[in-house]
Amino acid sequence: MQKIKLMLEFEHGPIWDSEPFTGKLITGIEIVDRDSDLEMWNSQCMDLYDECYEFNSHGKGCYFNEKTLAKNKEKLLCILEQIKSRLEELNDNNFTIEDQAIDELNKVN
Repeated sequence: MQKIKLMLEFEHGPIWDSEPFTGKLITGIEIVDRDSDLEMWNSQCMDLYDECYEFNSHGKGCYFNEKTLAKNKEKLLCILEQIKSRLEELNDNNFTIEDQAIDELNKVN
């Protein structure tokens, strides 16, 4: 059985696997990869999460801004719930969903 992982990473949408920078889905599961809503939400999450990264900031080459993540948390959670719900709707017992993204965000204050 195939697995779709939801996780947050710079320059990637939360649905793994997807193309860096574009969010285009490449999970290998056709019904998922061609779903326009999933692709849109994947890109939206990527943009919101990438806002947390600052370059040449706080005396570092790359700085992860926890305050920006906290500000974007509710939007990210809302979109991730939409993604998860849509994946469950499309699933005909051909894949499992491993959700690391929502768990990670729930730890953010």
